[in-house]
Amino acid sequence: MKLGTWRRVSQGAGILLGLFGVTGIGMTHLIFPGLHCYACPWAITVCPIGLMQNMVVYGAFPFFGLGVIVAYGVLAARGFCGWFCPFGTLNDLVSFRKRRIRRVASYGKYAVLLGTLIGAWALADTVFCKLCPAASIEASIPYLVLGVARVNRPFLVHMATLGATLVGMMLVARFWCRYLCPMGGVLSLFNRVSFLHLRLERAKCTECGACAVACPMGIEPHRDHDDHNCIKCGECVGACSAGALSLCCSPRRRP
Repeated sequence: MKLGTWRRVSQGAGILLGLFGVTGIGMTHLIFPGLHCYACPWAITVCPIGLMQNMVVYGAFPFFGLGVIVAYGVLAARGFCGWFCPFGTLNDLVSFRKRRIRRVASYGKYAVLLGTLIGAWALADTVFCKLCPAASIEASIPYLVLGVARVNRPFLVHMATLGATLVGMMLVARFWCRYLCPMGGVLSLFNRVSFLHLRLERAKCTECGACAVACPMGIEPHRDHDDHNCIKCGECVGACSAGALSLCCSPRRRP
């Protein structure tokens, strides 16, 4: 089975886990390794960003949550963005252009992460959840369809953030993942140490740039294959005719 096919299977599993509550199973203490709203009527897992905010609001140190997130980071880091996150999968489905934007814009996800934590502390509320476009799809719309919610100001705010995000996704591949996702910001801190990583054999690399053209995150794997934006999706591996790039899950070797 090709790498791309394996990724589609894994992304499908991420969606199924996110909506597994439709089977009748209730909420668990499992922390989802991506952006998935725990307010979704079929959620059985906890959103890590929502958990972080709640811990800030209640002044509790998130020993369990932090430990799980570190474990996710060491295992695959942003590989979860490319292989498992339902909202990341949506990014793939609606992306039509691979336009590049100045690299400095990609640090916006850290600003969103910091603003999320500061907002939770200053307002004693889960502010990000009230704006999150993933929550718009997984909670606001389903509850409206189920007749539990109604069209009001919070609902319209969610629809506005969702609409703006979808437009961004259509104009720039992986727009949300590149520039705004706070969970992506957390996982990116582990990109250079995770077991799942890209391996570049420089002796084989011709620097043709085919990997950069294929990359949905707008980076250049042949120059910096462990960039904080890399979601380890493997698109560059398939595009490399020289076989210089490979996706590995193993302890890192010193160059």
